[in-house]
Amino acid sequence: MDAVVVIEGASSPLGTALVRGFGALGAHVEPLTRWEDHGEVDVYVHLGPWSQPPPVQPLVELRDEDFVAAFERPVLDLLWSLHAAWAHLRRPGARVVVVVPTIGMAGAPGLAALAAAAEAQRLLVKSAARQWGADGVVMNVIAPDLAALAPGAADLPSVSLSAPALGNGGVGDLAAVAQLVCAIALGDTTALTGATLSADGGTWMAP
Repeated sequence: MDAVVVIEGASSPLGTALVRGFGALGAHVEPLTRWEDHGEVDVYVHLGPWSQPPPVQPLVELRDEDFVAAFERPVLDLLWSLHAAWAHLRRPGARVVVVVPTIGMAGAPGLAALAAAAEAQRLLVKSAARQWGADGVVMNVIAPDLAALAPGAADLPSVSLSAPALGNGGVGDLAAVAQLVCAIALGDTTALTGATLSADGGTWMAP
Protein backbone atom coordinates (compact mmCIF):
# COMPACT_ATOMS: atom_id res chain seq x y z
CA MET A 1 0.00 0.00 0.00
CA ASP A 2 1.39 3.41 -0.96
CA ALA A 3 -1.31 5.72 0.40
CA VAL A 4 -0.19 9.20 1.40
CA VAL A 5 -1.42 10.04 4.91
CA VAL A 6 -1.13 13.55 6.36
CA ILE A 7 -1.55 13.79 10.16
CA GLU A 8 -2.25 17.03 11.99
CA GLY A 9 -0.92 16.52 15.51
CA ALA A 10 1.54 13.77 14.63
CA SER A 11 3.71 14.57 17.66
CA SER A 12 0.87 13.95 20.16
CA PRO A 13 0.62 10.58 21.95
CA LEU A 14 -2.10 9.35 19.58
CA GLY A 15 -0.26 10.86 16.61
CA THR A 16 2.84 8.86 17.49
CA ALA A 17 0.75 5.68 17.64
CA LEU A 18 -0.81 6.54 14.28
CA VAL A 19 2.54 7.10 12.61
CA ARG A 20 3.54 3.59 13.71
CA GLY A 21 0.19 2.11 12.72
CA PHE A 22 0.01 3.63 9.24
CA GLY A 23 3.70 2.87 8.66
CA ALA A 24 3.15 -0.79 9.52
CA LEU A 25 0.45 -0.88 6.83
CA GLY A 26 2.83 0.48 4.22
CA ALA A 27 1.42 3.98 4.03
CA HIS A 28 3.60 7.04 3.54
CA VAL A 29 3.00 9.31 6.54
CA GLU A 30 3.60 13.07 6.48
CA PRO A 31 3.13 15.31 9.53
CA LEU A 32 1.08 18.35 8.54
CA THR A 33 3.28 21.40 8.04
CA ARG A 34 1.69 23.81 5.59
CA TRP A 35 -0.76 22.46 3.07
CA GLU A 36 1.30 24.17 0.37
CA ASP A 37 4.10 21.72 1.16
CA HIS A 38 1.96 18.65 0.42
CA GLY A 39 0.90 17.15 -2.87
CA GLU A 40 -1.99 14.80 -3.54
CA VAL A 41 -3.22 13.28 -0.27
CA ASP A 42 -5.18 10.05 0.20
CA VAL A 43 -5.95 10.42 3.92
CA TYR A 44 -6.07 13.45 6.20
CA VAL A 45 -6.22 12.80 9.96
CA HIS A 46 -6.98 15.77 12.23
CA LEU A 47 -6.21 15.19 15.91
CA GLY A 48 -6.90 18.64 17.31
CA PRO A 49 -5.71 20.12 20.63
CA TRP A 50 -7.04 17.39 22.91
CA SER A 51 -3.69 16.11 24.16
CA GLN A 52 -3.33 19.32 26.18
CA PRO A 53 -6.77 20.12 27.62
CA PRO A 54 -7.25 23.41 29.49
CA PRO A 55 -7.60 23.47 33.27
CA VAL A 56 -10.88 22.20 34.65
CA GLN A 57 -12.88 25.25 35.80
CA PRO A 58 -16.55 26.17 36.29
CA LEU A 59 -18.31 27.76 33.33
CA VAL A 60 -19.04 30.97 35.26
CA GLU A 61 -15.31 31.48 35.83
CA LEU A 62 -14.38 31.36 32.12
CA ARG A 63 -12.90 34.60 30.85
CA ASP A 64 -13.42 35.66 27.24
CA GLU A 65 -9.87 34.71 26.33
CA ASP A 66 -10.30 31.29 27.97
CA PHE A 67 -13.39 30.63 25.86
CA VAL A 68 -11.66 31.74 22.68
CA ALA A 69 -8.72 29.41 23.37
CA ALA A 70 -10.84 26.40 24.36
CA PHE A 71 -13.74 26.75 21.89
CA GLU A 72 -13.26 29.16 19.02
CA ARG A 73 -9.66 28.35 18.12
CA PRO A 74 -10.04 24.55 17.78
CA VAL A 75 -13.17 24.92 15.67
CA LEU A 76 -11.64 27.54 13.37
CA ASP A 77 -8.41 25.53 13.11
CA LEU A 78 -10.36 22.55 11.75
CA LEU A 79 -12.44 24.73 9.43
CA TRP A 80 -9.40 26.46 7.95
CA SER A 81 -7.47 23.20 7.64
CA LEU A 82 -10.32 21.52 5.79
CA HIS A 83 -10.51 24.52 3.45
CA ALA A 84 -6.79 24.15 2.72
CA ALA A 85 -6.97 20.35 2.44
CA TRP A 86 -9.75 20.39 -0.15
CA ALA A 87 -7.46 20.95 -3.13
CA HIS A 88 -5.34 17.95 -2.07
CA LEU A 89 -8.25 15.59 -1.39
CA ARG A 90 -10.89 16.32 -4.03
CA ARG A 91 -11.29 12.96 -5.74
CA PRO A 92 -13.13 9.67 -5.18
CA GLY A 93 -11.61 7.52 -2.46
CA ALA A 94 -9.98 10.27 -0.41
CA ARG A 95 -10.60 10.02 3.34
CA VAL A 96 -10.75 12.42 6.27
CA VAL A 97 -10.75 11.20 9.88
CA VAL A 98 -11.24 13.71 12.69
CA VAL A 99 -10.62 12.68 16.30
CA VAL A 100 -12.67 14.35 19.05
CA PRO A 101 -13.19 13.36 22.70
CA THR A 102 -16.52 11.90 23.76
CA ILE A 103 -17.10 14.87 26.08
CA GLY A 104 -18.51 16.64 23.00
CA MET A 105 -21.52 14.34 23.08
CA ALA A 106 -21.77 13.86 26.83
CA GLY A 107 -20.54 17.14 28.31
CA ALA A 108 -18.10 17.30 31.19
CA PRO A 109 -18.13 19.36 34.38
CA GLY A 110 -15.51 22.10 34.26
CA LEU A 111 -14.83 21.60 30.55
CA ALA A 112 -17.88 23.24 28.98
CA ALA A 113 -15.98 25.19 26.33
CA LEU A 114 -13.82 22.23 25.37
CA ALA A 115 -16.89 19.99 25.14
CA ALA A 116 -18.61 22.57 22.93
CA ALA A 117 -15.56 22.67 20.66
CA ALA A 118 -15.51 18.88 20.33
CA GLU A 119 -19.18 18.79 19.39
CA ALA A 120 -18.79 21.68 16.95
CA GLN A 121 -15.96 19.82 15.23
CA ARG A 122 -18.06 16.65 15.07
CA LEU A 123 -20.98 18.48 13.46
CA LEU A 124 -18.66 20.30 11.07
CA VAL A 125 -17.40 16.94 9.83
CA LYS A 126 -20.95 15.68 9.41
CA SER A 127 -21.90 18.73 7.36
CA ALA A 128 -18.74 18.57 5.24
CA ALA A 129 -19.24 14.84 4.65
CA ARG A 130 -22.67 15.53 3.18
CA GLN A 131 -21.26 18.16 0.81
CA TRP A 132 -18.01 16.44 -0.14
CA GLY A 133 -19.65 13.07 -0.66
CA ALA A 134 -20.63 14.12 -4.17
CA ASP A 135 -16.92 14.11 -5.01
CA GLY A 136 -16.36 10.71 -3.37
CA VAL A 137 -14.58 12.06 -0.29
CA VAL A 138 -15.36 10.01 2.84
CA MET A 139 -15.28 11.76 6.24
CA ASN A 140 -15.80 10.22 9.68
CA VAL A 141 -15.18 10.96 13.35
CA ILE A 142 -13.48 8.72 15.91
CA ALA A 143 -14.32 9.62 19.53
CA PRO A 144 -12.08 8.24 22.31
CA ASP A 145 -12.25 9.19 25.95
CA LEU A 146 -10.45 12.46 26.73
CA ALA A 147 -8.24 10.59 29.20
CA ALA A 148 -6.87 8.54 26.29
CA LEU A 149 -6.05 11.63 24.25
CA ALA A 150 -4.44 13.44 27.19
CA PRO A 151 -2.58 10.73 29.12
CA GLY A 152 -1.13 12.06 32.33
CA ALA A 153 -3.56 14.99 32.60
CA ALA A 154 -4.91 15.20 36.16
CA ASP A 155 -8.49 15.47 37.38
CA LEU A 156 -10.24 14.88 34.06
CA PRO A 157 -13.99 14.42 34.60
CA SER A 158 -15.76 11.30 33.43
CA VAL A 159 -18.58 11.31 30.87
CA SER A 160 -20.38 8.42 32.53
CA LEU A 161 -21.30 7.05 35.94
CA SER A 162 -20.86 3.54 34.55
CA ALA A 163 -17.61 1.67 34.12
CA PRO A 164 -16.49 0.94 30.54
CA ALA A 165 -18.18 -2.15 29.16
CA LEU A 166 -14.81 -3.55 28.09
CA GLY A 167 -13.08 -2.68 31.38
CA ASN A 168 -10.84 0.24 32.24
CA GLY A 169 -8.18 -0.92 29.81
CA GLY A 170 -10.48 -0.04 26.92
CA VAL A 171 -10.53 3.64 27.83
CA GLY A 172 -6.90 4.58 27.39
CA ASP A 173 -5.61 2.05 24.86
CA LEU A 174 -4.04 4.38 22.30
CA ALA A 175 -2.84 1.47 20.17
CA ALA A 176 -6.44 0.24 19.83
CA VAL A 177 -7.68 3.74 18.98
CA ALA A 178 -4.92 4.12 16.39
CA GLN A 179 -5.82 0.74 14.89
CA LEU A 180 -9.43 1.87 14.49
CA VAL A 181 -8.39 5.14 12.85
CA CYS A 182 -6.17 3.23 10.42
CA ALA A 183 -8.97 0.81 9.60
CA ILE A 184 -11.45 3.60 8.88
CA ALA A 185 -8.85 5.52 6.88
CA LEU A 186 -7.51 2.69 4.75
CA GLY A 187 -10.17 -0.03 4.85
CA ASP A 188 -13.08 -0.57 2.49
CA THR A 189 -15.47 1.78 4.29
CA THR A 190 -16.90 3.74 1.38
CA ALA A 191 -20.45 3.10 2.57
CA LEU A 192 -19.72 4.89 5.87
CA THR A 193 -19.50 8.68 5.94
CA GLY A 194 -20.54 11.41 8.35
CA ALA A 195 -20.50 8.86 11.17
CA THR A 196 -19.13 9.03 14.71
CA LEU A 197 -17.58 5.89 16.16
CA SER A 198 -17.02 5.91 19.91
CA ALA A 199 -13.66 4.35 20.78
CA ASP A 200 -13.76 4.48 24.57
CA GLY A 201 -14.22 0.85 25.55
CA GLY A 202 -18.00 1.19 25.79
CA THR A 203 -18.18 4.08 28.25
CA TRP A 204 -20.34 6.42 26.21
CA MET A 205 -22.37 4.28 23.82
CA ALA A 206 -23.62 7.03 21.54
CA PRO A 207 -24.54 8.20 19.01
